[in-house]
Amino acid sequence: MDLPPEPRPTRFDATIAVIQGERACRVEGGGCGSCVLVNSSYEPALQSKFQKGVKFLEGADLLGPAQVLGVNESPRRLGYRTLVKLAVRPKAGPGGVPSGDAGSDRFAIGLFEPGTHSVMDKVDHCPIHADALRWLLRDMRRALNESPLQPWDETTGAGDLRYLVARSSHMTNEIMVTFVVRDASGKLFLQRLVTRMKREGHKLASAHMNINSEAGNAIFGGETIRLSGNDRLRERICELNFEVGPTAFFQINPWQASLMYRRVEQLAGVASKGGVAWDLYCGIGQMSLILARQGFRVFGVEENPAAVADASLNAKRNFLEARAEFLAAKVEESETALPAWAHKPEVIVVNPSRRGLHEAARSHLAHVLKQNPDTRFIYVSCEVETMARDLAVLKTAGFRLRQVEAFDMFAHTDNLEWLAVMTS
Repeated sequence: MDLPPEPRPTRFDATIAVIQGERACRVEGGGCGSCVLVNSSYEPALQSKFQKGVKFLEGADLLGPAQVLGVNESPRRLGYRTLVKLAVRPKAGPGGVPSGDAGSDRFAIGLFEPGTHSVMDKVDHCPIHADALRWLLRDMRRALNESPLQPWDETTGAGDLRYLVARSSHMTNEIMVTFVVRDASGKLFLQRLVTRMKREGHKLASAHMNINSEAGNAIFGGETIRLSGNDRLRERICELNFEVGPTAFFQINPWQASLMYRRVEQLAGVASKGGVAWDLYCGIGQMSLILARQGFRVFGVEENPAAVADASLNAKRNFLEARAEFLAAKVEESETALPAWAHKPEVIVVNPSRRGLHEAARSHLAHVLKQNPDTRFIYVSCEVETMARDLAVLKTAGFRLRQVEAFDMFAHTDNLEWLAVMTS
């Protein structure tokens, strides 16, 4: 079935009109620590966090004659977040003692309070979550409380459900939910819960159970089992069709991501004959396929094997498989696996996590840029400090920052998505 036309970005959404003149977030005491600017005036707060990042780049001696293009407002200021990853823990009853009785209010579902492992159980009406997710969380809480399942207690290691992860498609409002559990013993109850959510009107197109029996803070474990529906969730960005797996990365604000990917497409330009592009930390291949559509032969590298599988399928879905090849590996360990045709990249795009580039990856890229002075280097980052650290190393290759701008991917938080361009 074809997806509907891609939604056109709008400056204001319906949620804003409803709460105009009121506090967007009703959580007292400074909120959950996520969208710390949600009750502030949008434009001044946006400019403030942008200028803070620009000053950091200036202090790192990176700007020089670089063109600072400004910050792009989020097309949606509220209701934009299409992914939630929430901790599930026992909710304290009278006297602070958790109740284990089905039907009682047993489940605390939310983010950890800043600096603690206490769950801020206030997400059912979060103003930055997409409507489909808010409604699901409200009804999911009730169904969980009425089930025999138990929330996971990290102090004792007892319980079933550790995390609840849900993603909605901005195209269709279809939802993919993943229950992160200690073991598979509650599979039948989770399948019944999914069936109940469907009966109550939620567009649950895909449901999974991820097994995480480790004691650490990582959300996902290594094994994912499909409970019902499709293997992946359908999405569409920049006239390209994607399907997203339960543990793969996809931007949380697709409306803004579309605008940012358009800028990458603009900056990359049309490939020369035989032009090669690298897409490092490529995820499920969003930017890889945009580059392939521009005529580049693309080599994408991504550590998550499930995301690489998604990227390969997405290339086939968009009839671009002949122009895109993907490798499941850490970027810093991929140098020796580089195919012969990919040794002279015309464009390099990197989009690492907030940790930035590994030291070995920085060194390798500096070497590549020295050998290929005509390469255009595009760095996309959600953390200006690690981006500045990495760009400073790449300056040693004779490259300079030529252009920088920001996209408000995370409206009302103190974070921005940065896009920097370096050339020799």
